[in-house]
Amino acid sequence: MANAPQGKGSFEFDHLINFRDLGGHPCAGGGRTRVGVLFRCGMPRNPSARDMAKLRELGVRTVIDLRGDLEARERPSSLARDGSVDYSQISLLEINPATAPAAVPLLDIYKRSLEEYSANYAAAFTKLANARLPAVFHCFLGKDRTGILAAMLLSLAGVGREDIVRDYSLSEEALRPFILGEIERNTGLIWENNDEHLGSPPSNMAGLLDELDSRWGGVENYLLRAGVSARNIDKAAALLCGR
Repeated sequence: MANAPQGKGSFEFDHLINFRDLGGHPCAGGGRTRVGVLFRCGMPRNPSARDMAKLRELGVRTVIDLRGDLEARERPSSLARDGSVDYSQISLLEINPATAPAAVPLLDIYKRSLEEYSANYAAAFTKLANARLPAVFHCFLGKDRTGILAAMLLSLAGVGREDIVRDYSLSEEALRPFILGEIERNTGLIWENNDEHLGSPPSNMAGLLDELDSRWGGVENYLLRAGVSARNIDKAAALLCGR
């Protein structure tokens, strides 16, 4: 069962996992991030008809698929053909089960994503800044690529580091039933056998935020250097909290 979006009722999806709203987090200067604007999730299978009905109930108008180009070709998203949503696929990391380095720490993989996919981060933020809302962004499990993008959005909105790390760490518990079930049924969807890669320990996100601060001077400077305009950064920040 997926997490229920905060403030929007209880939703159980067939094929959307680790689903939650980025609303409800405390913002700097008071207030909380807006509910019902940005949702994050994993999408290992195409949404069912019931899933689509629930997305429509949430009012979703934009979907950004953060999976790799190879993943998207091998498992094309049915949302790309759905005229009711504006669908984009913008890879934040290519994952190939045949060559994935299981021994590489997950934090190092996150750092590589920032280093090698900066143009795609710029594209994702520019898309979100000008998107028809509400919007959903997702990858396969909704934990890693989705987690990085969520952390950056929350940081721009003025959410504190502790809350950003906590939001990231929620994925491990949310995904455990799905991962164990897929392994038990031997469906082939979970090919990863590195427990560290399947989790979301707080140290991973804390380390990524440290990297953004020490190497790029924070999220905003990273995005500016990646090519996002100052105007679009302001618009992206204002999606969740006013600036």
